[in-house]
Amino acid sequence: MSKKGTSTFVMQRASAVVLIPFAVWLLFNIVAMLGSDYDAARAWFANPVNGLALGGFLVAAAAHMRIGMMEIIVDYIHSGLKGVLLFVNWAFSLAVIAGVAWAVYALSFGGSFGG
Repeated sequence: MSKKGTSTFVMQRASAVVLIPFAVWLLFNIVAMLGSDYDAARAWFANPVNGLALGGFLVAAAAHMRIGMMEIIVDYIHSGLKGVLLFVNWAFSLAVIAGVAWAVYALSFGGSFGG
């Protein structure tokens, strides 16, 4: 008997627990920035700690989303489409994580947005 279901359940709950402090931190910072202009937001992102924390939140959210969508696909799709959807789920999650890494680098560490 495989214990994959149990490990997936634990990973889903663990990623949710990891997201809680990130979400509280992000909500606090969003409220603190209400009414601020673009330059203030840009300065906030320029702080590497903020960029890395936001990146950590988004990566954890993407991992949490991937696990949740995988469970939905496995539980409710019973056709040949299941394999395609599982691949798309992985690919989308990896694309989000790559995009987050690039954005954190560009905004927080002085990279360029191609210009």
